[in-house]
Amino acid sequence: MRGIFTPITKIRRQVFTEVARYAYERDLTQSDFNYFYESSYRIIPGEVAQYRDSVFKERAIIRERLRLAMGLPMRPTDTHLSLTQGMAESATPNKHLDKPLVNVIPFACEACPTDTIKVSDNCRKCLAHPCTAVCPVKAVSIGKHAAVIDQDTCIKCGRCVQACPYHAIERFGRPCAEACGADAIFSDALGRAEIDQDKCVACGLCIVSCPFAAIADKSEIFQLITAIRTGRTVYAIIAPSFVGQFGPLATPGKIISGLKMLGMARVVEVGWGADFGSMHEADEFLAQRKLS
Repeated sequence: MRGIFTPITKIRRQVFTEVARYAYERDLTQSDFNYFYESSYRIIPGEVAQYRDSVFKERAIIRERLRLAMGLPMRPTDTHLSLTQGMAESATPNKHLDKPLVNVIPFACEACPTDTIKVSDNCRKCLAHPCTAVCPVKAVSIGKHAAVIDQDTCIKCGRCVQACPYHAIERFGRPCAEACGADAIFSDALGRAEIDQDKCVACGLCIVSCPFAAIADKSEIFQLITAIRTGRTVYAIIAPSFVGQFGPLATPGKIISGLKMLGMARVVEVGWGADFGSMHEADEFLAQRKLS
């Protein structure tokens, strides 16, 4: 879903906006974390759910996203823990992210089915029905209106998918798990996605692939802004791809100026570091040649 503006993009921006606004506007001599109780109502206003079956569930998910955006761990689902737990300790530029970086919000996960093969409405119940012929375990049969797959027998070999001339048999799985190259996502006892943190490399592909916004990463935006406001010198190091991230109206000059207006002392492109490293290695190589 990268490159497409979706409600998930909107929610993510709203969450970061709430955290950034508080970080920039709060009184540094004291804290009022009740602001974040109200944040969920600003993001999800009214009484009618916008994205899920309950407005209360939507707000509960937003609150966990707010905690993660502040670099805090999610709260346990089986015991009570205040929304503001740990916020006072995180209100310092010296606070660093604690693992895990990428987290599944359990009650936001819709327990998507894992590797599944199903017959779609495109099945024509053709005379040849090659799907039944190629199945090694005879899990495919012809029903009254279309082909039928016995899910208990199916071994997910995919031969019927390839054999169907109408592309009526589809194979699909859990989007987050399919995107994960480290095979770090599995199911918990309730069928919801869970991350094996020993395998996870925090690449973020599961975050952008989940269509229910059930996976979120931690952020240091709160600590970063706190560092700026307390007089620390902060540099922005941005990837070369920033040029194409904000549309044709946001020129590189505008982006750099905007970052400096936010309080960055200097803006440096990541590629510059690579160039500098290459120059240093070249100098070392020449020095070694002279010695030999």
